[in-house]
Amino acid sequence: MLLSNQQKYILDALRKLGCVREDQLHALVRGKFQRPGFAVREEHMSAMLRQLRSGLGDFHVDGGFVYLARGQPDTARLEAIDVMLELSEGAPQEFTVKVDSPRLLCFTLGGDKLKLFSVAMLSHVSDTQLLQRERSERIVWISDSGTPPDGLALPPKHFFAARQTDGSHRFYGSNGP
Repeated sequence: MLLSNQQKYILDALRKLGCVREDQLHALVRGKFQRPGFAVREEHMSAMLRQLRSGLGDFHVDGGFVYLARGQPDTARLEAIDVMLELSEGAPQEFTVKVDSPRLLCFTLGGDKLKLFSVAMLSHVSDTQLLQRERSERIVWISDSGTPPDGLALPPKHFFAARQTDGSHRFYGSNGP
């Protein structure tokens, strides 16, 4: 099967992320490929996903989710993807999920200097682990409840992403340098 660059990117993203919502995948493809004079519209995405589903046996689109054969929805990872898309305005430089716990996802933002971000689950970490992260890495913490625990004190370059009712996030940072 001959694939377009966008379809190759979709497969690469699914190999990394496992399972994504259709709107997340569309945002990633749009962020990667949309340029002046070239828009990745919803109709294009639907056609590409139909072609992939008919041509690849392990490619699935079901109930608003897109995944390869063994991918299963993981609510924490789906929220981590939302956070990445919000912070990168839909265009992360690079991303990976092959990370150590409590991190769910790592991504870089472009610009003059690349910035490394990780999205991590707060419920899977102790207070001492909060302080033992790389200094160059910015960590965005999420929690199952979507709200920060009472008395949470974050070290420098750490943020908490509070989930709002519309699914977006409000970001709270540390008071340090």
